[in-house]
Amino acid sequence: MYSNIVLSRQWARLACVCRYMSTIEGQKLPQAARSSDGISPPPRIARSPTDILQALAATVGTDPSAAHYKYHDDPYLIPQSNYRKRSYALSAEAGRKAAAWIRDEHAELFTMREWDPPMKMKTPYFNADPQIEAFAPKPIYNDESKVTEEDLRYTIQNALLEDAIKVFELLGGVDNLNDELKLSLLQLLCFYNEKEPVSLEWLEERWFSAATRERQSTTWKLGGLADKIFTAMEPKTSEAYSAIIQGMAKYYQAERAHVLAQEAREQGIPLSTTVYNSLLGCVGFLKEGVTLRVEALKSILNEMNEQGLSPNSETLSACLRSISSWGSGKALQTVALQVVAECRQLGIAPSLSAYYYLLCLFCKEQGPRIDILTNIIADLENRESIEATQATDTNFFITAMGVCSDHLQDVNLAERVHALLMKGDNYKLVGDAYKESIYYRHLVTVTCKYAPFEKTTQLLDTLVPNIYVPEPSVMEEIIRTLEVGGAGDRLADAWSQLVVFGHAKRTKLVEKLLSALCNCYTYQDDEVKAKIRQAAADILKFGQLMEEREENEDRRSPTQKLSASALSNIVELCSDTQDKLDPNWSTVENAVQRLRDEQAAGVPARPQILADLAQKAATVGKPELAALAVTYLAECGFEEATAASVQTLGVMLNRPVEEVETLLQEQKASLATSLHPSALAVAQAYHIAKTGAPLHESESSSASSESDSESSSDDE
Repeated sequence: MYSNIVLSRQWARLACVCRYMSTIEGQKLPQAARSSDGISPPPRIARSPTDILQALAATVGTDPSAAHYKYHDDPYLIPQSNYRKRSYALSAEAGRKAAAWIRDEHAELFTMREWDPPMKMKTPYFNADPQIEAFAPKPIYNDESKVTEEDLRYTIQNALLEDAIKVFELLGGVDNLNDELKLSLLQLLCFYNEKEPVSLEWLEERWFSAATRERQSTTWKLGGLADKIFTAMEPKTSEAYSAIIQGMAKYYQAERAHVLAQEAREQGIPLSTTVYNSLLGCVGFLKEGVTLRVEALKSILNEMNEQGLSPNSETLSACLRSISSWGSGKALQTVALQVVAECRQLGIAPSLSAYYYLLCLFCKEQGPRIDILTNIIADLENRESIEATQATDTNFFITAMGVCSDHLQDVNLAERVHALLMKGDNYKLVGDAYKESIYYRHLVTVTCKYAPFEKTTQLLDTLVPNIYVPEPSVMEEIIRTLEVGGAGDRLADAWSQLVVFGHAKRTKLVEKLLSALCNCYTYQDDEVKAKIRQAAADILKFGQLMEEREENEDRRSPTQKLSASALSNIVELCSDTQDKLDPNWSTVENAVQRLRDEQAAGVPARPQILADLAQKAATVGKPELAALAVTYLAECGFEEATAASVQTLGVMLNRPVEEVETLLQEQKASLATSLHPSALAVAQAYHIAKTGAPLHESESSSASSESDSESSSDDE
């Protein structure tokens, strides 16, 4: 029964293969011959599988405001903060890591698949059709493994350094290997300095990794396996010398590398241009002082000339890298320009890395302003394409934009740099997520400071938030720019952006936003004013929710609360209404109560806001709020408390100011029984501001003084 099913499946598959072959045969075009009917088709053009997709994409263009393709194309699912973007991407990659872990830890589950054709040969690790090497489980080597030279060759080709060392030990060491494998293993050890390389499979992890500056210190493993293999190799070939010298130079074992280079020259072993480039990159470790280092650099270049070696773009980059790391000054700048000029005479165009080192040398933060970037951008704009040749090429655009923002403060040049990055496939040179964020930080900062307001808003609409999420410092610059431009509508939207971007807990940033809203509130339309008032009310509600959450969670480091000045700004914004039923009045009352309960740091910078609030509240018909505001002013000792008490009481009693003052001065005893509780509270605030004590305490003190005077007269 089972055999009949298998045979029928095989016959069906054979028929499918025959139909496929006949279809391919019918699709074949003549390459250069002429057909019998006189029609000559054009020659066949070889195309890649994605050429049609690229042609279709070129007709549509790119949407600069669209989210990255790795995120879901849904506005409710697209992450809009740096933290969420990072978590989203890394969580997706964590799933792939889990699958890879299962593949590696349980490789026996992937050596045979039950649904493979019955006649297919079952071999370990290679059972898929088609075979995909990256998805196959990696072999595991231990002390009991039976290995051959083929296993060592496999580990070297796949850069499995620890496995290569293990197989090398199982094979018996250097004596049991041929010269080819010795050289390949030596090259692998020198390239990675006998440390397991970081896997290139996890793109997101490398993209979001925190960029650390390269530490220029000696990290070469002295007396390691690489030194032992090189010492045991006889005769030592040019490839062996090249591998060990470049490895030592890469990890800054400069003195030993130059000694081996001198040894190779004495033995007549030729060295390549790449070896000399590595020596040029670490020449600064041999000498002390600029003069001696420059002489050593020139001597290496002269040796290259004597050996008949022609420099290349890596030679220029290595020279500029060394010069830029020696400090600054006109002497080094002159030497760098001489090297660039000589390379140009040889037809060597500077790469992005070379231009990056020139910017580091000429455009120091504390140094004089030197505009070398304009000529660099002009040269790059004239090139048809820019190809990445070194890892440091990704440092150019971030450095160039930083020079435009901090050093030159030129927005026009920044626009040219950005246009060059967006040209063709140049965006791949922006670097990882850290460099991309710094690049846009500089771009947005220089645009906010020096570009017209319309161009600034256009750039923000294009970048924020899918491409770039502003950091707190950049967000502060954006708020300042919107405040100067009087864009109240955008400032009101900035609060929702702070919440989405995860910056709403940064008290100083929220306070700057409230200050900007107050400064541009007067010039806005009624609709925009209502939007601003709603944003101010939401800010207070958000702060209260954060405090409640902290109390429930019992956090050790509580979030900083809004200052008294920020609360007074909320009062000023939300109290701009004549409707007694407006819900913003509850926000105002809550803010004033928080001020009086000392739930804010400091005191208001503008106490006149609370004085105006008391009069507004009394006019609208909220005497309790008016009394609360006046009482706070009196208790804090503000000078505005006296005038605010008189004016507020005048509104409550519908009397002129002069009559209210007379009432407060002459009829103190009858105020407690004749005034409304809210009006009485205002009167008490007046006496607190005048005497420093409430009304009833001043009356009792005056009565006690009268009784004392009477008793003294009786004694007499």
